[in-house]
Amino acid sequence: MAIKISEILNKKIYTTKGYYVGEMYDAIIDLEKSAISGIVVTDAHKGCLKEKVTDPYKKVVLPYRTVESIGNIVLIKLPAK
Repeated sequence: MAIKISEILNKKIYTTKGYYVGEMYDAIIDLEKSAISGIVVTDAHKGCLKEKVTDPYKKVVLPYRTVESIGNIVLIKLPAK
């Protein structure tokens, strides 16, 4: 199944445990593999990463392998702390 990156921009991102992470801002493409390698998260200072991101203008890049599902929202599985 193919999905346009423009369709997932600005979607809310939650962990598989139901915690808010932020919003989908952009995606990073690996041109050599022709695949998405990461997602750029904005608004992370309001989510479960707020202890690590205190600047409201800072964006966070998460590896695409953390994405579990994309639908009305994006579900990710964060590594154990």
